[in-house]
Amino acid sequence: MIRLIISEKPSVSAAVAYCIGATEKVSFEDNFYWIGNGYIVTNALGHLFGIGMPEDYGYKKWELSTLPIIPKNFKLFPLDGYDDQIKMLGELINCDDVSEVINACDAGREGECIFRYIYNYFGCTKPVKRLWISSLTDESIKRGMDNLIEGYEKNSLFEVGFTRAKADWILGMSLSRLYSILNDDSHKVGRVKTPVLNIIAERDKAISDFTKKPYFKAILDNGAECENIFDTAEKAEEIRAKCTGKTVTVTAANSEKKTENRPLLHSLTSLQREANDVYGMTAADTLKAAQSLYEKKLITYPRTDSNYLSDDMKTLVESIVKCLTGYDEKRVQKLQSQGLCIDRRVIDNSKISDHHAIIPTNLIGRLGETMLSENERNVVELVINRFLCALDKPCSYTETKYEFAVEDEVFKLTVKRVEEWGWKWSESASLPPKKSTDSDEEKVEPNISYSENDTFTAENISVKACETQPPKRFTESSLLAVMENIDRLIPDKDLREFVKERGLGTPATRASIIEELIAAGYVQRKKKQLISTEYGRSFAASLPENVKSAELTAHWEQALSDIENGTGSAAYLLGEIIKTITSIISIEKSRETRVRVTRKKSLGKCPRCGAPVVENSKGFSCSAGREKCGFFIWGEDKRIGRKYTADEISELLASGKVTLKNCVSSKGNRYSAVFALEDTGQYVNLKLVEFVGKKRGK
Repeated sequence: MIRLIISEKPSVSAAVAYCIGATEKVSFEDNFYWIGNGYIVTNALGHLFGIGMPEDYGYKKWELSTLPIIPKNFKLFPLDGYDDQIKMLGELINCDDVSEVINACDAGREGECIFRYIYNYFGCTKPVKRLWISSLTDESIKRGMDNLIEGYEKNSLFEVGFTRAKADWILGMSLSRLYSILNDDSHKVGRVKTPVLNIIAERDKAISDFTKKPYFKAILDNGAECENIFDTAEKAEEIRAKCTGKTVTVTAANSEKKTENRPLLHSLTSLQREANDVYGMTAADTLKAAQSLYEKKLITYPRTDSNYLSDDMKTLVESIVKCLTGYDEKRVQKLQSQGLCIDRRVIDNSKISDHHAIIPTNLIGRLGETMLSENERNVVELVINRFLCALDKPCSYTETKYEFAVEDEVFKLTVKRVEEWGWKWSESASLPPKKSTDSDEEKVEPNISYSENDTFTAENISVKACETQPPKRFTESSLLAVMENIDRLIPDKDLREFVKERGLGTPATRASIIEELIAAGYVQRKKKQLISTEYGRSFAASLPENVKSAELTAHWEQALSDIENGTGSAAYLLGEIIKTITSIISIEKSRETRVRVTRKKSLGKCPRCGAPVVENSKGFSCSAGREKCGFFIWGEDKRIGRKYTADEISELLASGKVTLKNCVSSKGNRYSAVFALEDTGQYVNLKLVEFVGKKRGK
């Protein structure tokens, strides 16, 4: 009998197949799998199945009366574009020779869902074992295969993943339809994307509300600043006049040895942040380049939230460093001569969930032979640089804090002197400098040294005019940092703990969340900055707090954690979510006044209620909505053989009549005619009043 191994992606299947001796590659139409030594090894391509759309459950009409959307039983539907892969998996999993199925998908919620969706979709009942590993070294795979666990041991993990998918679906589908109907526009609401929009919108509001205030500093010519800051130039000038030409006494000179530890290895989020900071690359472009480098086998799997490696990778790390000799021989020799720092800052099994950190592979020596795009070149250099920095020594320096007394004024200065550059030398030698701005440009410390009680004369004291600065606009780098550390925005200490290790969204989805907000018109990208549009700010402001707050995710994670630990119930969480969404829908439906958030241009006043008439995908409707007004003109009229234009409807609303040209009769004759608005109270039509000129032939 044969054991079938299903992994999440082709590269994992290849690695597992090699380790267990399944070396025969078998073609299946345009796909393939591995066979040998009593095993068949195949793979998914990420998610092959989803839980469908509202239409799949009979919710075809966009009406308030159908909300919230709550399917009685969620079903699995094949995703578009994977027919061949699904067909192959179905034949293999149902093959009579297959006696057992081994789940080798990634060790986490999503990996568990990817496998269970496949297993459940095909109605498989064969025994399941679980390969639970966090790295793809030969040693790790072989050890994992020798210690397979029973599949049912991860039932709670699947329940958590499937429950979150259902909860996200119910919230997103129900509230997106709710606010689309209420605003007569297409709106997107989600557990992650809506709080992210609100975070950006609140930052932009704080910037627009900010009022700059001037202040002034008195500065000695060695850079020491007066500890008092002045609100007028006159006060600062008084200090300058008082101290100029007077004796300066060094009252304190306290030195301290300090170190700046080397950076952690890259996770996807830290890689995206650095690529944005250094090269201005978007998160989506960085992920795309990293995925391509992974497929070219130059870096490891990029969709990871970990900054650490597993303990079986030490030998691999040493071999990868040797492979980088051709990339930067001098730097590699330096590291090898001083010894690699492979400590808990690099290797820590407890800080790996699904995947280890992103590092170069031992095929990185082929880098010079591989054709790469500019983005790929940028990303691979960032990965290599971070890998080598993480294995280097800390940067050590002496920090001296000086205090100077002039008359009765105190001036302060901090000076740093590097003793050993360590990883900092490597970083500065290997990467282009960040584009500096006035707000983040590093200060160049003066080359000075004083001892306590030294004296000198104060000369050339300057007065510097400054202004308080508003918060900075979000870049993708700073926004990703907030999403990764969303716990810092949650006041409740208990809730904060449940999102501390997870953040808002996953590393693999954060880039797509940003792109979705831009595509929806809520956010715009201006160079490196992400700025909410007026449309986005208005929509965020119109939403209730419990829809746009990051605390929603924290509440969910708390409940999901209870489910995983066996102390919570999926039914309870879904029940609470449905109760919350039902309450939101009820409140929104009962609101008597509403400022509609729409990008649609008003074509004129509704003849029934006076509200603006706007264009939508089907025609022209009153923005008050179907239930409160119902005025609607179909966009295409078969009687005249063409569609109405927005300008024609605008003229009709203004005067009650409109001349329509290039109409086509049922016999194919073209004509022009005057039409008048005809409203029966139930239906709205355009009634022909008179022809203009003569009818023309075909």
